[in-house]
Amino acid sequence: MQTSNNHIKMESFSENMTSDNDNGNAEAELMFQLLDFARLHGRKITEEQMEQYDEKAQTALKKLIAREYFRKVKKKGPEFYSITSKGLNLFKDKRKRGTVLEDLKEQILEKLRDTIGELGMKPWEVMFHIIHVIGNRQPIPTEGVIQYFEGQFPDLKGTSKPNIYRNLQRLRMKGYIEYAKILFKDQSPYILSEKGKEIFKMTKADAAQKLRTVEEWDTALKKILQRIDEEKKEDEEALFYTLDYSIPQLNGQQLMWVLYTRGNVYELKGALDKAEEAYLRMEGISEEVKDHKGRAYALKGLGNVAFKQGKNAVAEQYYKRCQRIAHHLQDNLLLSDLLNNLGSCSYLDDDVDGALELFEKALELTGDDKSRKASTLYNEGLCYARKEDLEKAKELWFESLSLYKTLQEKTEIKRVQHNLREIDRKEKRDYLEDNYRKVKQMGTTEEIKKAYIALVRFTMDDLKGGG
Repeated sequence: MQTSNNHIKMESFSENMTSDNDNGNAEAELMFQLLDFARLHGRKITEEQMEQYDEKAQTALKKLIAREYFRKVKKKGPEFYSITSKGLNLFKDKRKRGTVLEDLKEQILEKLRDTIGELGMKPWEVMFHIIHVIGNRQPIPTEGVIQYFEGQFPDLKGTSKPNIYRNLQRLRMKGYIEYAKILFKDQSPYILSEKGKEIFKMTKADAAQKLRTVEEWDTALKKILQRIDEEKKEDEEALFYTLDYSIPQLNGQQLMWVLYTRGNVYELKGALDKAEEAYLRMEGISEEVKDHKGRAYALKGLGNVAFKQGKNAVAEQYYKRCQRIAHHLQDNLLLSDLLNNLGSCSYLDDDVDGALELFEKALELTGDDKSRKASTLYNEGLCYARKEDLEKAKELWFESLSLYKTLQEKTEIKRVQHNLREIDRKEKRDYLEDNYRKVKQMGTTEEIKKAYIALVRFTMDDLKGGG
Protein backbone atom coordinates (compact mmCIF):
# COMPACT_ATOMS: atom_id res chain seq x y z
CA MET A 1 0.00 0.00 0.00
CA GLN A 2 1.31 3.50 -0.84
CA THR A 3 0.97 5.38 2.39
CA SER A 4 0.57 8.89 1.05
CA ASN A 5 -1.77 8.25 -1.90
CA ASN A 6 -4.41 5.84 -0.57
CA HIS A 7 -7.42 7.50 1.01
CA ILE A 8 -10.26 5.96 2.94
CA LYS A 9 -13.49 6.57 1.03
CA MET A 10 -15.81 8.35 3.44
CA GLU A 11 -17.45 10.90 1.17
CA SER A 12 -20.95 10.06 2.38
CA PHE A 13 -20.07 10.01 6.07
CA SER A 14 -20.71 13.69 6.87
CA GLU A 15 -23.97 13.58 4.97
CA ASN A 16 -25.07 10.48 6.87
CA MET A 17 -24.35 12.09 10.22
CA THR A 18 -26.49 15.15 9.43
CA SER A 19 -29.34 13.54 7.50
CA ASP A 20 -29.70 10.20 9.27
CA ASN A 21 -31.37 10.37 12.68
CA ASP A 22 -29.92 7.03 13.70
CA ASN A 23 -26.34 7.86 14.68
CA GLY A 24 -25.74 4.18 15.40
CA ASN A 25 -26.35 3.29 11.76
CA ALA A 26 -24.04 6.08 10.56
CA GLU A 27 -21.29 5.05 12.95
CA ALA A 28 -21.62 1.40 11.92
CA GLU A 29 -21.32 2.52 8.29
CA LEU A 30 -18.12 4.40 9.11
CA MET A 31 -16.71 1.38 10.97
CA PHE A 32 -17.47 -0.77 7.93
CA GLN A 33 -15.58 1.66 5.67
CA LEU A 34 -12.53 1.55 7.95
CA LEU A 35 -12.56 -2.25 8.03
CA ASP A 36 -13.15 -2.54 4.28
CA PHE A 37 -10.32 -0.13 3.49
CA ALA A 38 -7.87 -2.10 5.64
CA ARG A 39 -9.06 -5.38 4.09
CA LEU A 40 -8.20 -4.12 0.60
CA HIS A 41 -4.97 -2.27 1.45
CA GLY A 42 -2.51 -4.63 3.05
CA ARG A 43 -4.61 -5.13 6.19
CA LYS A 44 -3.69 -1.71 7.60
CA ILE A 45 -4.45 1.98 7.98
CA THR A 46 -1.61 4.36 8.79
CA GLU A 47 -1.58 7.18 11.33
CA GLU A 48 -1.05 9.61 8.43
CA GLN A 49 -4.21 8.41 6.70
CA MET A 50 -6.28 8.67 9.90
CA GLU A 51 -5.10 12.25 10.49
CA GLN A 52 -7.02 13.33 7.39
CA TYR A 53 -10.34 12.62 9.04
CA ASP A 54 -12.30 14.15 11.89
CA GLU A 55 -12.80 13.05 15.50
CA LYS A 56 -15.77 10.85 14.58
CA ALA A 57 -13.52 8.66 12.45
CA GLN A 58 -10.91 8.55 15.21
CA THR A 59 -13.60 7.57 17.74
CA ALA A 60 -14.93 4.84 15.44
CA LEU A 61 -11.42 3.43 15.07
CA LYS A 62 -10.91 3.44 18.85
CA LYS A 63 -14.15 1.51 19.30
CA LEU A 64 -13.00 -1.05 16.75
CA ILE A 65 -9.72 -1.37 18.65
CA ALA A 66 -11.63 -1.77 21.93
CA ARG A 67 -13.57 -4.72 20.48
CA GLU A 68 -10.36 -6.16 18.94
CA TYR A 69 -11.28 -5.65 15.27
CA PHE A 70 -8.11 -3.53 14.91
CA ARG A 71 -4.87 -3.33 16.84
CA LYS A 72 -2.23 -0.61 16.92
CA VAL A 73 1.19 -1.73 15.65
CA LYS A 74 4.40 -0.03 16.74
CA LYS A 75 7.41 -1.07 14.69
CA LYS A 76 10.35 0.67 13.05
CA GLY A 77 8.90 3.31 10.78
CA PRO A 78 5.42 4.92 10.88
CA GLU A 79 2.85 3.51 13.31
CA PHE A 80 -0.23 1.91 11.78
CA TYR A 81 -3.46 0.10 12.67
CA SER A 82 -3.79 -3.51 11.54
CA ILE A 83 -7.09 -5.30 11.02
CA THR A 84 -7.21 -8.47 13.14
CA SER A 85 -8.41 -11.95 12.22
CA LYS A 86 -11.62 -11.13 14.06
CA GLY A 87 -12.10 -8.12 11.77
CA LEU A 88 -11.29 -10.07 8.61
CA ASN A 89 -13.66 -12.87 9.62
CA LEU A 90 -16.58 -10.44 9.29
CA PHE A 91 -16.02 -10.55 5.51
CA LYS A 92 -16.22 -14.37 5.30
CA ASP A 93 -15.02 -15.49 1.82
CA LYS A 94 -14.12 -11.88 0.95
CA ARG A 95 -11.41 -11.68 3.57
CA LYS A 96 -8.66 -10.44 1.23
CA ARG A 97 -10.19 -9.21 -2.03
CA GLY A 98 -13.37 -8.69 -3.99
CA THR A 99 -16.40 -6.45 -3.66
CA VAL A 100 -18.65 -7.02 -0.66
CA LEU A 101 -22.21 -7.76 -1.77
CA GLU A 102 -25.11 -5.94 -0.14
CA ASP A 103 -26.36 -8.99 1.81
CA LEU A 104 -22.96 -9.54 3.42
CA LYS A 105 -22.52 -5.82 4.04
CA GLU A 106 -25.86 -5.69 5.89
CA GLN A 107 -24.80 -8.67 8.04
CA ILE A 108 -21.56 -6.87 8.91
CA LEU A 109 -23.40 -3.61 9.68
CA GLU A 110 -25.81 -5.48 11.95
CA LYS A 111 -22.86 -7.01 13.82
CA LEU A 112 -21.22 -3.58 14.15
CA ARG A 113 -24.47 -2.00 15.39
CA ASP A 114 -24.63 -4.70 18.07
CA THR A 115 -21.00 -3.93 18.91
CA ILE A 116 -21.82 -0.24 19.40
CA GLY A 117 -24.80 -1.08 21.61
CA GLU A 118 -22.85 -3.41 23.89
CA LEU A 119 -19.66 -1.35 23.82
CA GLY A 120 -18.36 -1.13 27.34
CA MET A 121 -15.42 -2.18 29.41
CA LYS A 122 -15.70 -4.83 32.11
CA PRO A 123 -14.00 -4.08 35.45
CA TRP A 124 -11.20 -6.56 34.77
CA GLU A 125 -10.60 -4.95 31.35
CA VAL A 126 -10.33 -1.54 33.04
CA MET A 127 -7.84 -3.01 35.52
CA PHE A 128 -5.84 -4.56 32.66
CA HIS A 129 -5.49 -1.17 30.95
CA ILE A 130 -4.63 0.55 34.26
CA ILE A 131 -1.81 -1.93 34.85
CA HIS A 132 -0.48 -1.38 31.33
CA VAL A 133 -0.59 2.42 31.41
CA ILE A 134 1.16 2.38 34.80
CA GLY A 135 3.70 -0.20 33.58
CA ASN A 136 4.52 1.85 30.47
CA ARG A 137 4.66 5.26 32.15
CA GLN A 138 5.45 4.62 35.80
CA PRO A 139 5.39 6.53 37.99
CA ILE A 140 2.07 8.08 36.92
CA PRO A 141 -0.52 9.99 39.03
CA THR A 142 -4.25 9.25 39.07
CA GLU A 143 -4.90 12.15 36.72
CA GLY A 144 -2.51 10.62 34.18
CA VAL A 145 -4.45 7.33 34.27
CA ILE A 146 -7.75 9.20 33.76
CA GLN A 147 -6.30 11.17 30.83
CA TYR A 148 -5.22 7.90 29.22
CA PHE A 149 -8.79 6.54 29.32
CA GLU A 150 -10.26 9.86 28.12
CA GLY A 151 -7.86 9.82 25.18
CA GLN A 152 -8.07 6.15 24.24
CA PHE A 153 -11.66 5.25 25.17
CA PRO A 154 -13.68 8.50 25.32
CA ASP A 155 -17.11 6.96 24.73
CA LEU A 156 -16.87 3.55 26.38
CA LYS A 157 -19.18 2.63 29.23
CA GLY A 158 -17.32 1.54 32.34
CA THR A 159 -14.48 4.06 31.97
CA SER A 160 -15.94 6.96 33.94
CA LYS A 161 -13.80 8.68 36.57
CA PRO A 162 -15.61 6.96 39.50
CA ASN A 163 -15.03 3.54 37.87
CA ILE A 164 -11.36 4.30 37.31
CA TYR A 165 -10.93 5.46 40.93
CA ARG A 166 -12.73 2.32 42.14
CA ASN A 167 -10.54 -0.01 40.10
CA LEU A 168 -7.35 1.81 41.11
CA GLN A 169 -8.38 1.20 44.71
CA ARG A 170 -9.10 -2.47 43.99
CA LEU A 171 -5.71 -2.95 42.36
CA ARG A 172 -3.94 -1.26 45.25
CA MET A 173 -5.92 -3.25 47.81
CA LYS A 174 -5.07 -6.50 46.00
CA GLY A 175 -1.38 -5.55 45.86
CA TYR A 176 -0.98 -5.09 42.08
CA ILE A 177 -0.06 -1.40 42.29
CA GLU A 178 1.41 0.81 44.99
CA TYR A 179 2.34 4.42 45.61
CA ALA A 180 5.79 5.57 44.54
CA LYS A 181 7.69 7.10 47.45
CA ILE A 182 8.20 10.60 46.03
CA LEU A 183 8.34 13.44 48.54
CA PHE A 184 6.80 16.90 48.18
CA LYS A 185 4.15 15.77 45.71
CA ASP A 186 0.50 16.79 46.06
CA GLN A 187 -0.63 13.56 44.44
CA SER A 188 1.31 10.34 44.96
CA PRO A 189 1.99 8.59 41.64
CA TYR A 190 1.48 4.87 41.08
CA ILE A 191 3.99 2.17 40.19
CA LEU A 192 3.54 -1.58 39.66
CA SER A 193 4.31 -3.96 42.50
CA GLU A 194 6.09 -7.25 41.82
CA LYS A 195 2.67 -8.87 41.63
CA GLY A 196 1.54 -6.22 39.13
CA LYS A 197 4.63 -6.77 36.98
CA GLU A 198 3.58 -10.41 36.56
CA ILE A 199 0.21 -9.28 35.17
CA PHE A 200 1.98 -6.75 32.93
CA LYS A 201 3.95 -9.58 31.27
CA MET A 202 0.90 -11.79 30.66
CA THR A 203 -1.13 -11.98 27.47
CA LYS A 204 -4.40 -10.05 27.58
CA ALA A 205 -6.44 -13.27 27.87
CA ASP A 206 -4.40 -14.64 30.80
CA ALA A 207 -4.37 -11.27 32.57
CA ALA A 208 -8.13 -10.87 32.18
CA GLN A 209 -8.70 -14.35 33.65
CA LYS A 210 -6.58 -13.42 36.65
CA LEU A 211 -8.12 -9.99 37.18
CA ARG A 212 -11.77 -11.00 36.92
CA THR A 213 -11.56 -12.80 40.31
CA VAL A 214 -13.09 -9.88 42.23
CA GLU A 215 -16.05 -9.60 39.89
CA GLU A 216 -16.75 -13.36 39.92
CA TRP A 217 -16.42 -13.49 43.69
CA ASP A 218 -18.87 -10.62 44.23
CA THR A 219 -21.35 -12.19 41.79
CA ALA A 220 -21.16 -15.53 43.61
CA LEU A 221 -21.85 -13.83 46.93
CA LYS A 222 -24.83 -11.94 45.50
CA LYS A 223 -26.30 -15.21 44.19
CA ILE A 224 -26.08 -16.97 47.53
CA LEU A 225 -27.51 -13.96 49.41
CA GLN A 226 -30.42 -13.82 46.97
CA ARG A 227 -31.07 -17.52 47.51
CA ILE A 228 -31.07 -17.02 51.28
CA ASP A 229 -33.58 -14.18 50.98
CA GLU A 230 -35.88 -16.38 48.92
CA GLU A 231 -35.69 -19.16 51.52
CA LYS A 232 -36.86 -16.74 54.23
CA LYS A 233 -40.01 -15.60 52.44
CA GLU A 234 -43.24 -16.38 54.28
CA ASP A 235 -46.84 -15.33 54.21
CA GLU A 236 -46.21 -11.76 55.37
CA GLU A 237 -49.64 -10.16 55.13
CA ALA A 238 -51.06 -11.85 58.23
CA LEU A 239 -47.88 -11.21 60.21
CA PHE A 240 -47.79 -7.50 59.29
CA TYR A 241 -51.49 -7.13 60.13
CA THR A 242 -50.81 -8.55 63.60
CA LEU A 243 -47.87 -6.22 64.13
CA ASP A 244 -49.82 -3.16 63.04
CA TYR A 245 -53.09 -3.69 64.91
CA SER A 246 -52.64 -5.99 67.90
CA ILE A 247 -50.44 -3.93 70.28
CA PRO A 248 -52.20 -3.50 73.64
CA GLN A 249 -52.12 -0.34 75.76
CA LEU A 250 -48.59 -0.05 77.21
CA ASN A 251 -46.53 2.54 79.04
CA GLY A 252 -43.72 4.39 77.22
CA GLN A 253 -40.86 2.07 78.07
CA GLN A 254 -42.80 -1.11 77.31
CA LEU A 255 -44.02 0.32 73.99
CA MET A 256 -40.47 1.34 73.07
CA TRP A 257 -39.20 -2.27 73.14
CA VAL A 258 -42.32 -3.60 71.42
CA LEU A 259 -41.56 -1.13 68.63
CA TYR A 260 -37.98 -2.43 68.51
CA THR A 261 -39.24 -6.00 68.04
CA ARG A 262 -41.68 -4.80 65.39
CA GLY A 263 -38.88 -2.95 63.57
CA ASN A 264 -36.70 -6.08 63.67
CA VAL A 265 -39.43 -8.21 62.08
CA TYR A 266 -40.20 -5.64 59.38
CA GLU A 267 -36.48 -5.36 58.66
CA LEU A 268 -36.10 -9.14 58.37
CA LYS A 269 -39.04 -9.32 55.97
CA GLY A 270 -37.76 -6.48 53.80
CA ALA A 271 -40.48 -3.95 54.69
CA LEU A 272 -37.86 -1.27 55.28
CA ASP A 273 -40.21 1.74 55.25
CA LYS A 274 -42.28 0.18 58.02
CA ALA A 275 -39.13 -0.78 59.95
CA GLU A 276 -37.83 2.81 59.70
CA GLU A 277 -41.16 4.12 60.94
CA ALA A 278 -41.03 1.81 63.99
CA TYR A 279 -37.42 2.77 64.85
CA LEU A 280 -38.14 6.52 64.47
CA ARG A 281 -41.13 6.22 66.77
CA MET A 282 -38.99 4.23 69.22
CA GLU A 283 -36.30 6.94 69.18
CA GLY A 284 -38.89 9.62 69.90
CA ILE A 285 -40.27 7.71 72.90
CA SER A 286 -36.76 6.98 74.23
CA GLU A 287 -36.02 10.72 74.27
CA GLU A 288 -39.27 11.42 76.11
CA VAL A 289 -38.57 8.85 78.83
CA LYS A 290 -34.79 9.58 78.78
CA ASP A 291 -33.84 5.96 78.10
CA HIS A 292 -30.32 6.09 76.58
CA LYS A 293 -30.17 2.37 75.88
CA GLY A 294 -33.48 2.49 74.01
CA ARG A 295 -32.23 5.40 71.92
CA ALA A 296 -29.00 3.54 71.09
CA TYR A 297 -30.88 0.50 69.81
CA ALA A 298 -33.28 2.70 67.83
CA LEU A 299 -30.29 4.38 66.13
CA LYS A 300 -28.79 0.99 65.39
CA GLY A 301 -32.07 -0.09 63.77
CA LEU A 302 -32.20 3.08 61.66
CA GLY A 303 -28.62 2.41 60.58
CA ASN A 304 -29.55 -1.12 59.53
CA VAL A 305 -32.46 0.18 57.44
CA ALA A 306 -30.27 2.78 55.72
CA PHE A 307 -27.61 0.14 55.03
CA LYS A 308 -30.14 -2.20 53.43
CA GLN A 309 -31.45 0.70 51.33
CA GLY A 310 -27.92 1.18 49.97
CA LYS A 311 -27.40 4.48 51.83
CA ASN A 312 -24.00 3.68 53.31
CA ALA A 313 -23.10 7.24 54.34
CA VAL A 314 -26.43 7.67 56.20
CA ALA A 315 -26.01 4.26 57.86
CA GLU A 316 -22.52 5.20 59.08
CA GLN A 317 -23.85 8.39 60.69
CA TYR A 318 -26.54 6.44 62.59
CA TYR A 319 -24.01 3.78 63.68
CA LYS A 320 -21.52 6.39 64.91
CA ARG A 321 -24.21 8.22 66.94
CA CYS A 322 -25.18 4.88 68.45
CA GLN A 323 -21.51 4.07 69.10
CA ARG A 324 -21.07 7.18 71.29
CA ILE A 325 -24.02 6.13 73.47
CA ALA A 326 -22.83 2.50 73.62
CA HIS A 327 -19.38 3.66 74.83
CA HIS A 328 -21.08 5.65 77.60
CA LEU A 329 -23.23 2.63 78.54
CA GLN A 330 -20.20 0.27 78.30
CA ASP A 331 -22.35 -2.15 76.32
CA ASN A 332 -19.70 -4.34 74.69
CA LEU A 333 -22.09 -6.52 72.72
CA LEU A 334 -23.77 -3.48 71.20
CA LEU A 335 -20.33 -2.01 70.43
CA SER A 336 -19.36 -5.28 68.74
CA ASP A 337 -22.48 -5.10 66.55
CA LEU A 338 -21.73 -1.50 65.60
CA LEU A 339 -18.10 -2.20 64.69
CA ASN A 340 -19.30 -5.12 62.57
CA ASN A 341 -21.84 -2.89 60.84
CA LEU A 342 -19.34 -0.09 60.26
CA GLY A 343 -16.96 -2.71 58.86
CA SER A 344 -19.65 -3.81 56.42
CA CYS A 345 -20.02 -0.19 55.23
CA SER A 346 -16.27 0.06 54.67
CA TYR A 347 -16.23 -3.29 52.84
CA LEU A 348 -18.91 -2.16 50.39
CA ASP A 349 -16.98 1.10 49.87
CA ASP A 350 -13.98 -1.06 48.80
CA ASP A 351 -11.97 -0.05 51.89
CA VAL A 352 -11.21 -3.69 52.67
CA ASP A 353 -8.26 -3.00 54.99
CA GLY A 354 -10.38 -0.56 57.01
CA ALA A 355 -13.21 -3.09 57.17
CA LEU A 356 -10.86 -5.81 58.38
CA GLU A 357 -9.57 -3.60 61.19
CA LEU A 358 -13.14 -2.90 62.34
CA PHE A 359 -14.11 -6.60 62.20
CA GLU A 360 -11.04 -7.50 64.30
CA LYS A 361 -12.04 -4.95 66.95
CA ALA A 362 -15.61 -6.28 66.88
CA LEU A 363 -14.32 -9.82 67.47
CA GLU A 364 -12.51 -8.71 70.63
CA LEU A 365 -15.84 -7.57 72.13
CA THR A 366 -17.99 -10.62 71.33
CA GLY A 367 -17.13 -12.39 74.58
CA ASP A 368 -18.91 -15.75 74.82
CA ASP A 369 -21.56 -14.83 72.26
CA LYS A 370 -21.12 -17.57 69.64
CA SER A 371 -23.53 -16.06 67.12
CA ARG A 372 -21.72 -12.70 67.04
CA LYS A 373 -18.34 -14.42 66.92
CA ALA A 374 -19.38 -16.63 63.99
CA SER A 375 -20.75 -13.66 62.06
CA THR A 376 -17.60 -11.58 62.64
CA LEU A 377 -15.29 -14.41 61.64
CA TYR A 378 -17.34 -14.84 58.47
CA ASN A 379 -16.93 -11.13 57.66
CA GLU A 380 -13.18 -11.28 58.25
CA GLY A 381 -13.05 -14.21 55.82
CA LEU A 382 -14.76 -12.07 53.16
CA CYS A 383 -12.00 -9.46 53.52
CA TYR A 384 -9.21 -11.98 53.13
CA ALA A 385 -10.98 -13.53 50.13
CA ARG A 386 -11.11 -10.10 48.46
CA LYS A 387 -7.40 -9.68 49.24
CA GLU A 388 -6.83 -13.11 47.60
CA ASP A 389 -5.40 -14.59 50.80
CA LEU A 390 -7.56 -17.67 50.34
CA GLU A 391 -5.81 -19.80 52.97
CA LYS A 392 -6.60 -17.25 55.67
CA ALA A 393 -10.17 -16.91 54.39
CA LYS A 394 -10.63 -20.69 54.61
CA GLU A 395 -9.20 -20.79 58.13
CA LEU A 396 -11.67 -18.12 59.33
CA TRP A 397 -14.64 -19.68 57.54
CA PHE A 398 -13.95 -23.14 58.97
CA GLU A 399 -13.94 -21.57 62.45
CA SER A 400 -17.17 -19.71 61.66
CA LEU A 401 -18.74 -22.91 60.25
CA SER A 402 -17.92 -24.82 63.43
CA LEU A 403 -19.73 -22.21 65.55
CA TYR A 404 -22.76 -22.11 63.23
CA LYS A 405 -23.01 -25.91 63.44
CA THR A 406 -23.03 -25.66 67.23
CA LEU A 407 -25.83 -23.08 66.97
CA GLN A 408 -27.63 -25.21 64.31
CA GLU A 409 -27.96 -22.14 62.05
CA LYS A 410 -28.82 -23.97 58.83
CA THR A 411 -28.97 -20.90 56.58
CA GLU A 412 -25.60 -19.59 57.75
CA ILE A 413 -24.06 -23.07 57.48
CA LYS A 414 -25.12 -23.20 53.80
CA ARG A 415 -23.64 -19.78 53.14
CA VAL A 416 -20.23 -20.61 54.64
CA GLN A 417 -20.10 -24.02 52.94
CA HIS A 418 -20.90 -22.37 49.62
CA ASN A 419 -17.97 -19.96 50.01
CA LEU A 420 -15.58 -22.77 50.95
CA ARG A 421 -16.61 -24.67 47.81
CA GLU A 422 -15.99 -21.51 45.75
CA ILE A 423 -12.44 -21.33 47.10
CA ASP A 424 -11.81 -25.02 46.32
CA ARG A 425 -13.07 -24.49 42.76
CA LYS A 426 -10.94 -21.39 42.27
CA GLU A 427 -7.79 -23.08 43.60
CA LYS A 428 -8.34 -26.09 41.34
CA ARG A 429 -9.04 -23.87 38.33
CA ASP A 430 -5.88 -21.80 39.02
CA TYR A 431 -3.81 -25.00 39.33
CA LEU A 432 -5.12 -26.41 36.04
CA GLU A 433 -4.62 -23.10 34.20
CA ASP A 434 -1.07 -22.66 35.54
CA ASN A 435 -0.23 -26.27 34.66
CA TYR A 436 -1.57 -25.83 31.13
CA ARG A 437 0.50 -22.64 30.63
CA LYS A 438 3.66 -24.40 31.82
CA VAL A 439 3.30 -27.50 29.66
CA LYS A 440 2.51 -25.34 26.60
CA GLN A 441 5.97 -23.83 27.00
CA MET A 442 8.02 -26.89 27.92
CA GLY A 443 5.89 -30.03 27.72
CA THR A 444 5.45 -32.72 25.11
CA THR A 445 2.46 -32.86 22.77
CA GLU A 446 0.91 -35.59 24.91
CA GLU A 447 1.40 -33.57 28.11
CA ILE A 448 -0.16 -30.48 26.50
CA LYS A 449 -3.15 -32.55 25.33
CA LYS A 450 -3.61 -34.09 28.78
CA ALA A 451 -3.42 -30.70 30.55
CA TYR A 452 -5.86 -29.15 28.08
CA ILE A 453 -8.41 -31.97 28.47
CA ALA A 454 -8.20 -31.70 32.29
CA LEU A 455 -8.86 -27.95 32.11
CA VAL A 456 -11.77 -28.32 29.67
CA ARG A 457 -13.40 -31.08 31.74
CA PHE A 458 -13.14 -29.03 34.90
CA THR A 459 -14.60 -25.97 33.14
CA MET A 460 -17.54 -27.96 31.75
CA ASP A 461 -18.24 -29.59 35.15
CA ASP A 462 -18.07 -26.16 36.79
CA LEU A 463 -20.59 -24.74 34.31
CA LYS A 464 -22.95 -27.71 34.87
CA GLY A 465 -22.76 -27.07 38.62
CA GLY A 466 -23.87 -23.46 38.16
CA GLY A 467 -20.45 -21.92 39.04
